[in-house]
Amino acid sequence: MYEEAYNFMIPIFIGGHPRSGTTLLGAMVGTHTDCICTPESQFKTRALRQSGGDKADISTALRWIKEDWRFRIWGLDIGTAPLDELHSYSNLILWIVKAYGEKFGKKNPGIWVDHTPSNVKNAASLLELFPDAKFIHIVRDGRAVASSIMPLDWGANTINGAALSWAKRMSQYVAVESSLGSKKIVRVRFEDLVLEPETTLISICGFLGIDYQSQMVKGGGLKVPQYTLKQHSLIGKGPDQKEVKSWEKELSPRQIEIFESVAGELLLSMGYALKYGRKAKKMNLSERLISGIQEIYKRNMINKFRHKTRIREGIASVHRH
Repeated sequence: MYEEAYNFMIPIFIGGHPRSGTTLLGAMVGTHTDCICTPESQFKTRALRQSGGDKADISTALRWIKEDWRFRIWGLDIGTAPLDELHSYSNLILWIVKAYGEKFGKKNPGIWVDHTPSNVKNAASLLELFPDAKFIHIVRDGRAVASSIMPLDWGANTINGAALSWAKRMSQYVAVESSLGSKKIVRVRFEDLVLEPETTLISICGFLGIDYQSQMVKGGGLKVPQYTLKQHSLIGKGPDQKEVKSWEKELSPRQIEIFESVAGELLLSMGYALKYGRKAKKMNLSERLISGIQEIYKRNMINKFRHKTRIREGIASVHRH
């Protein structure tokens, strides 16, 4: 039976603030011979809500999934699913993962690695679907996150917006850690993963109950979709230690000060040293006005167009191949 066939595949949900290293960690763990790492799968919770929540009709859910652009960029033609044999929404998702693994050379993997950043936020819903799942919360210096995310066509566009976003999510995710407990979730620092990859991965493997394999450090366990290829250009090349401190050159001194004025206490509590500490000055009125205008202009005009274009190109590239 299909239900029995999928019960052996354990989901590992990696999550964290976007640009914190979820993809890098997913690619590393996904390199393990018993793991399959899929592209981000925001559709798994969206389709669940759209098709009826806990009482989701799986045929309706499958239709929603097929139409979701996040699934379409996977480049997976799943045809007709054996709905009568799947019985549940969770088995439908695992069936899709299994089909993805078969397409990319990993048949019957024992572990599904999902690196969707929102996984920690959605932990309660995911645990209802997959009671045996484990979670990894990857944390990165918020100033590095800000430096990485502001040039992109999604997310915060200003240093103030990036600081508020990081602080909000970190507070939420730390609460999730406390709720789930150490047997279900572990916190990993991006900096440790990059600077001491072998030691960090050995610890992660211990948490997951799998053996450490040396090839995991290279991080070649994910086929990156065309949609995110540019922003994930380093995946498969091993960790780049320059990524740890690059924010110090990419952000201006005033940007660093503004970030610390918003999220300095949280940075300290997460183990990150401050450059300005309690002396960090908050934005003045003119800075707030300029920041607000920049945020609205970039989000609603420039980035909206750029993002839609990138989605279209990502879907089109799947059809070409």
